[in-house]
Amino acid sequence: MAILDDEKYSVVISHGKLAVKELNNNNIKEFSVHANNGWELFPNPKDNWNQGYNYAKMVYKGFFKNKLYEQAKVWLNRMIENNNNLHLEDEEVWFETGKFQFETKEFKESLQKFKQVVKAADFRYFEDEDTKYLDFYKNPSKYIK
Repeated sequence: MAILDDEKYSVVISHGKLAVKELNNNNIKEFSVHANNGWELFPNPKDNWNQGYNYAKMVYKGFFKNKLYEQAKVWLNRMIENNNNLHLEDEEVWFETGKFQFETKEFKESLQKFKQVVKAADFRYFEDEDTKYLDFYKNPSKYIK
């Protein structure tokens, strides 16, 4: 696992903080610009940095929360690439992927991801989340015909 030195990471994080500020002000275009600028500062290969996973997760969640699924997918894929390369938390990636698939109406795929999560981590990832995900997991026939 590669970890950026503090000096390089502080520059990346400064862009992340600006992105969050813009997101909090509901300025999605500037959020995207700052998020991308920070991402570009990670040395190549970008999927080789431990902090890159959390950075991508932060940006993914910003787009996901605002239902901007096309942009969210880019950042979810970055999370997945980092996770796969660094062997981080599979369950977290599966859960976020399941949520994404649920929102984009890929219900069968979503259910499969949620089943993986429950098998590996029980219902822990459903805590503090919108109850619709757990309801779907428990009653998929409402969505899958």
